[in-house]
Amino acid sequence: MFIGYAQNIITPSLARPVYLAGFAQNRRATAIHDDLYVRALVLCTPERTLVLCAMDLIGLFRPDVQEIIQRVRGHFTALNKPEILIASLHPHDGPDTMGLWGPNDRTSGVDPLYLAELKDKTVATILTALAAAIKESPSMKSVCLRVPGLAKNARNPEILDDELTALQFLDIDGRLLVSLFDFACHPEVMWEHNTQISADYVGYLRQEVEETTGAPCIFFSGALGGMMTPDVKQHTFVEAEVIGQALARAGLEALGNAKGFPVAEMSVQKKEVKVKLTNILYKFAFRRKLLPDVRGPQGKITSEVNLIKIGPAWFATIPGELLPKLGLALKARMRAAGAQAAGVICLANDELGYILPAEDFRFPLNPFKPGKHYEETNSISKEIGPAVVEAVRSLL
Repeated sequence: MFIGYAQNIITPSLARPVYLAGFAQNRRATAIHDDLYVRALVLCTPERTLVLCAMDLIGLFRPDVQEIIQRVRGHFTALNKPEILIASLHPHDGPDTMGLWGPNDRTSGVDPLYLAELKDKTVATILTALAAAIKESPSMKSVCLRVPGLAKNARNPEILDDELTALQFLDIDGRLLVSLFDFACHPEVMWEHNTQISADYVGYLRQEVEETTGAPCIFFSGALGGMMTPDVKQHTFVEAEVIGQALARAGLEALGNAKGFPVAEMSVQKKEVKVKLTNILYKFAFRRKLLPDVRGPQGKITSEVNLIKIGPAWFATIPGELLPKLGLALKARMRAAGAQAAGVICLANDELGYILPAEDFRFPLNPFKPGKHYEETNSISKEIGPAVVEAVRSLL
């Protein structure tokens, strides 16, 4: 296997208004605390090439992702086009790239100029990583470990996924080439009062890993719906640093005790899912041009799931914010099917909001006062959960 890696800063300029995504509308950025990044990891075998791209963004809709993918794949012949997975990490202190967090409920918060620049940088970063895929990685390490006390489930406290999945790829001399971390928790330590652009605890995690190892780190968000949120009291950058460093150190310690093994094979399987959008709030947002109307015939939205196998480490990719109940079930299915390490990568190649178990889905009578059922008001349908789970099950 050959490894390639590249990254680029995607922090928006404050010369134009930047509406921060994830909490209330009209939350304009006043400063930059730390930079946002696009990071691309390339894994190549003689049979296929896989790009795993992580973006410090609230989310990207499938048409935007497909545009980036097609632009990259246009540089290759039909026989060697790479498989590309682009996942947003969902920080709540980055720019609005979807449209819901503008100055008011009739104006999108997306800056078209920034979105165009973002796509250009992402394409360039992926192409650079592909060109850099010349370092041979004959071995890898993988671990799964619980890291308790850092995240909580604000919706269902009794259902908690505090498992960290981590990989490392090593060169022929045993030197580290790149680390990959996957954890289920919203990057939202800094709450709605914050107006500084930041990657939240993820930025501190990557910094700790990179300073300790001297090699790059790429991070993905697991099943963070429901609400898997940082277990903090004051919502400060100090707390964000504590969480990021704790995850980094726990993962590095476990990886340091793990044995390397050869990467025998890699595979990528994809399955489309089609679900009718029923959420009336989304329909209002379409009418007001806050969100792009991505519905097809019969009002259905088309998206996808993927099953990625990198040796004994398997990942299911999900086009939204999967609740941990479903995430835990998918990881158990992957282990039962043969995975030694299992993870979920959410907001992958799409962002369809929360993805709930059908039995727990209760759309509130008044969606503007949802009470304990806020997640349903930010989900396309009761059917998206069963559709996603069945699609991954069929690939397994």
